[in-house]
Amino acid sequence: MTHYGGRAVHGMLLERMFDILDEDQVQQLMIRMIESSIKAKQQHIDMMQYKIETYKMARDMLQAEMKNK
Repeated sequence: MTHYGGRAVHGMLLERMFDILDEDQVQQLMIRMIESSIKAKQQHIDMMQYKIETYKMARDMLQAEMKNK
């Protein structure tokens, strides 16, 4: 799938959808979009926490190796 147009086209699509959908459907769509954003941010946080744990583990291994010498 190609992404021609970027955010401008996406915004126009959302505006068109909001015009066509009734109030309950718009509300459901907005909730779904917000939940999707929250999920993406949570995944990013989880990935960063994993990286931090890995760096700490590597640091501790290197420090232990230096103490053994």
